[in-house]
Amino acid sequence: MTELAKGQPFRLLVVDDMEAMRMALVQCLHLSGYEVVSAASGGEALELLRTQRFDLLLTDQAMPGLSGLELTDAVSRMHPHMPVVLLTGHTDVELARDSLQRGAADFVTKPVNIRELPILVERNLTRRRLEVARLQEREAQVLFAAIKALASAVDAKDPYTARRSRVVTRLALLLADAIQLSSEERYVLELSAWMHDVGKIGVPDSILTKPGSLTKEEFGVMMAHPVKGGEIVGEIEELGRVADAIRHHHERVDGNGYPDGLRGEAIPLASRIILIADAFEAMTADRSYRRGLDRKAALRELQEHAGAQFDADLVDVFVGVVQDRSEL
Repeated sequence: MTELAKGQPFRLLVVDDMEAMRMALVQCLHLSGYEVVSAASGGEALELLRTQRFDLLLTDQAMPGLSGLELTDAVSRMHPHMPVVLLTGHTDVELARDSLQRGAADFVTKPVNIRELPILVERNLTRRRLEVARLQEREAQVLFAAIKALASAVDAKDPYTARRSRVVTRLALLLADAIQLSSEERYVLELSAWMHDVGKIGVPDSILTKPGSLTKEEFGVMMAHPVKGGEIVGEIEELGRVADAIRHHHERVDGNGYPDGLRGEAIPLASRIILIADAFEAMTADRSYRRGLDRKAALRELQEHAGAQFDADLVDVFVGVVQDRSEL
């Protein structure tokens, strides 16, 4: 089931190879109102991060196998804007500080002050909440106009996709309204949908406008556009969640997508929505080398691949929204 429910608690992942410490951290954070999952190793944590949604990672630095710093490196690529808090011994302070340059958001030294830990976690989660609030200030109107202009510049590279950003955004918002997405999440989705293909600005026109199938090498170039798009948008601090949604809008719920092979609810909800809207638009739009599918045929294609490529719950809602709208 996809997470359509509202008001969910923040989900934290706690990683420590010492069971007593791990359980103490879990209990403390659980009593503070968080939903907490634990892992005994960096490798176990990495697998959880590929399959489940988390809002923050709290990990020990010194662990056998995959260390906390190596785990931070991996997470900074997979979820560039997820806060990572490192636990470190007194003698590792310099190493912990260096880790801040490698993707960690914060660190805490051992022995951990259990009373202060929830404050540290809340401080890092608050940064995420403030992103949307900052975007919704007056200056965001100018930013949104710039985003639309950049998306239009990408669309202009291909005359057959000149309306894509607008159409994909409209479809994505129809689905968002049907699942009663909160106003803040809807705003993030709207920005993400407008910008989802911004990374294609670096794709050569010979590939972008090529009729028919791409070669393996050409497809490799095309596959880089979600990462590039996430990097471009992520340069703006307030657009961290938008950058995450863009990076992962070609992931599949079965884990066979790209760039990070995320599965299920580990894929941001906005990304799963955009994938459905983008696929429907691509199937129904005419191209120079083929006619688009009719609406019913495109919806059947979505249903056929639901649960593998697409989120099955979201596909069910999308079909219900779209099938009776003759203007789409």
